[in-house]
Amino acid sequence: MYKKPLFPVIILFLFATTFCIKETYDMNKLSVKMKYSPTLAMSAASGEMTLLNIVEPNDTIIFENDNFIKLLFREDSIIDLKLEDYYDLNDMVSFNRDYEVGSIEIDNFTGTIPVGLNVISQAVSPAFHSSLLLMDDGSPHDFPSFGLTDVGEFSFPAFTSFENAVFSSGTLDISVKNNLTIPLYDIKINLFNSAGHIQIGTELTIPAMYPGETSSTTLDLTGESLTNSIIASVVILGSDGASNVIIDMDDNIEVGIMGYDLSVSSGTVIIPEQILNSLDNNDTIDFDPGDDIEIEKLRVTSGSIGYNLVNNSSLSASVNLELPTSIRVSSPVSESFDIPASSSINGDISVDDTELDLSTDPDQKYNRVPVMYSVTVSSNGMLVVFNSTDFVHIELNMLNPEMDYVKGYFGQLEETVDPDTLDTGLDEILDHITGQFHISSPAITMNYTNSFGIPIGVTLNAEGRRGTQTEVLGLAPFVIEHPVSLDIREVSSSFSITKDNSDLPDLISLPPEEITYSASGKMNPEGFSGIRDNYVFGDSRFVASLEIEVPMEFWINNLQLTDTIDNFLKLEDEEGPFNPEDMDLFRLDFTVNNGFPLGASLGMMLYDSANHVVRKTVEASDRIQEALVDATGKVTTAVESTISIEFDKEFFEASKESDKIILVFTLNTTGSGTQDVKIYADYSISFKASLVIKPNLEL
Repeated sequence: MYKKPLFPVIILFLFATTFCIKETYDMNKLSVKMKYSPTLAMSAASGEMTLLNIVEPNDTIIFENDNFIKLLFREDSIIDLKLEDYYDLNDMVSFNRDYEVGSIEIDNFTGTIPVGLNVISQAVSPAFHSSLLLMDDGSPHDFPSFGLTDVGEFSFPAFTSFENAVFSSGTLDISVKNNLTIPLYDIKINLFNSAGHIQIGTELTIPAMYPGETSSTTLDLTGESLTNSIIASVVILGSDGASNVIIDMDDNIEVGIMGYDLSVSSGTVIIPEQILNSLDNNDTIDFDPGDDIEIEKLRVTSGSIGYNLVNNSSLSASVNLELPTSIRVSSPVSESFDIPASSSINGDISVDDTELDLSTDPDQKYNRVPVMYSVTVSSNGMLVVFNSTDFVHIELNMLNPEMDYVKGYFGQLEETVDPDTLDTGLDEILDHITGQFHISSPAITMNYTNSFGIPIGVTLNAEGRRGTQTEVLGLAPFVIEHPVSLDIREVSSSFSITKDNSDLPDLISLPPEEITYSASGKMNPEGFSGIRDNYVFGDSRFVASLEIEVPMEFWINNLQLTDTIDNFLKLEDEEGPFNPEDMDLFRLDFTVNNGFPLGASLGMMLYDSANHVVRKTVEASDRIQEALVDATGKVTTAVESTISIEFDKEFFEASKESDKIILVFTLNTTGSGTQDVKIYADYSISFKASLVIKPNLEL
């Protein structure tokens, strides 16, 4: 690129001088050798440049209305999170209950045994019996007294409501009606099950009674086992007899029993249709949305509750379920099911367009839906084997519902980005840069759309390193904006990292060889406030894009840039007619009208890379001065500067031993780092370059 640019100029110069020698000179009169060392100045180049000529606005380079320049780097969809990326709200319901039938009611039962005077008198004595037979003539007689008499055992007719039963509660009334014409003392009665002659309860006493009266006592059946065939043992403690009464051997006493308010815990029984009162008819369906998640309300757009109902008993059962705080369209969700004896049924309960309130249980105001239920059973008029431990099994689940919204507290789920290091790849470039520069107003902006109604606290840590120098980002944790009600379900906003909330300018201006960073995001960073006001929606999503904006506003203080190029002054053919040592002087003069707030000086060093030696250094006589700026950093006045770069004979001599040229540029902005300057697209710079040469030629 820089290969021998000086020598064509020298050649042109020599041709020009040759053609200008007058023919009147007699060249033969000249000495064999002569030295010719004229000095010649000529215009070499001129030009003018504005940024508008060489830079066009595009997606990265932005010209604002006043031509201020910004660099803008965009990255779309750096984050795209959906509801399922955070939470799995499917299969939240897992309801599994066994409801024992418990004690159950049966119908009352009754029975009567007539014990005739004929039987009673025979039990007193044969003589007593014979005397009464003689007095059974329709005329009044004196009825003789008698003492304690064991009348014997008598069987009640079989009861139809059960064959055998263990009673959990109930009362048995035992009564005796005196149909005789004489008063009776107390009567002792013992009851027995016919099978095995097992006594029921303890001995019972029927109080004394006059003719025509009825006396009774009761037996608590709790825990008693009865068969449908019961025997009564009757003992009459005696009678004082009576005077002038009619004696009829067909008269009797009636022994009766009646069981009522009966509940049985097991047995072979007939169960009339009834709602089980052994159950409290209230329960709760628990939701399990995940650790630390507390849901108060949710609305299902479409979905169903699957059920599996199992009847473990020999009774036919009807189950009615109602979810009083789960409103489907406008009424509570309610379903009824008939389950035959010893069978199961399954299916689905629609919860389309249903809002569920999970906050009504005073013991736990979240994750619970109350359920009211009733179980009706019957043996359909048939004797069945029954046990109170028989049960009805109810299993419910809600799979994959389409959610409209869920309201509650969604815990403090935290995601972290472990510390990592980013190599910027600037090492080689930074090896060629010294001094200071500072980009004043860079910004990193995250633009996002958020339909998660949950506050998310973000912590971002970053540290840049260049050699032994470090700079930290210094950004305080911040919270992503989010929806706060059902009325506005999506928020579009942005968060910017700028000089106002961080040390981003210092970190970028380091500039870093590497950046160590870590990050974390925490939901509900302040913890549970006592109010469950988080919202997620069925289509909740967080989408974010990134913009890095670098306004061209900065300052530079003695920023030195170096670059090494091949030595374009070194001749490959040193035997040619023109060599650099033939030059007494070679100088470039520049007049620069600088409309940029950026000045520069230039130096050139001849470098011997084989021996690592700088052979010669030449510097410009002055520097290009910066334009003047106002208080905002915008250029107000261009400044003209004149500089020269002179290459003397020693420089050309040193170039023979140098294979490289090191170019050194030293840059400063207006004020040398004491003020920010701004770059506008209409800034311009113009220059004129003159070439001054003085060859030393031997002819």
